Amino acid sequence: MPLDGVLILNKPEGITSRQAVARLASLAGALKAGHAGTLDPLATGVLVVCMGRATLLTGYLAAGTKEYVTDALLGVQTDTYDVQGRVTAEIDASGVTSRQVIEALGRFEGKIAQVPPPFSAVKHNGKPLYHYARRGVPVEARQRTVTVESVSLEGMEDSDRGRVATLRIVCGPGTYVRSLVHDLGGELGCGACVSSLVRTRSGPYALEGAETLEELEGVGAEGIAARALPLEAATCEMPTLALDGERAVAVTMGKPILQGAAEVPAEGVVFRVLDGSGRLIALYGPPRPDDEGIVARAVRVVRPHNEASTDEAA
Repeated sequence: MPLDGVLILNKPEGITSRQAVARLASLAGALKAGHAGTLDPLATGVLVVCMGRATLLTGYLAAGTKEYVTDALLGVQTDTYDVQGRVTAEIDASGVTSRQVIEALGRFEGKIAQVPPPFSAVKHNGKPLYHYARRGVPVEARQRTVTVESVSLEGMEDSDRGRVATLRIVCGPGTYVRSLVHDLGGELGCGACVSSLVRTRSGPYALEGAETLEELEGVGAEGIAARALPLEAATCEMPTLALDGERAVAVTMGKPILQGAAEVPAEGVVFRVLDGSGRLIALYGPPRPDDEGIVARAVRVVRPHNEASTDEAA
């Protein structure tokens, strides 16, 4: 049977998220696989990997709050905003104090304006920014608003390369830690870049529960299938609507939910719909502004009509 599920991977350093997913898919024998939320090759930690039908959920599983622990190398600026890039400036940062870093970090909490790094997957005219950066083509990336719930200084120490500040960041989706560290260096007047980065949490998934590729190589395809979260468990934190009979059938066909047909669990957000057997059949979201008599529209149909249970809900 095809593997439909979500596995929480502890991505190793030195490979892209896509390469990590490809290795896992090969081990699992998954025909389709994707990831929710990208990690740079330098970064390690929580990577939510979706296999089979779970790939329909990637955009929604990536929407949760993220937590990172990063080492910011003070006094060094690079073109990639991390230590793997070309050094563009170096300033002595040996005199930077913990108090100065804490005061500067206070300017990065809440809703903040952020420009993505030149070397990133953000699109410009249909192509990622790194496409232009690798060719030396200057592109002015668009500023966007991101949410940083908290950013704190965990410690400071001197390394062979210079002064390092360890930061813990809790933020919303779309936040670039490399940009935050780069901008922090600007606030301090010495420049800074990321020297290490670990994603410790993505939505409800924590690093403590993540699997390494080495561990998964030892358990084989059956072991991976046993460790994968079913679609229902992966979406358990989403608002839920349970339907049975003809109403469940209508959802498998992607039909809109009409006013009075069911009580939508939450307005203005995406929610999941379960069938009479408790299986995930679709994700639904808000109606269009011009919809009349419609309370929710399908955004993803996960199970087609012939696979959804029409049994009465227990």
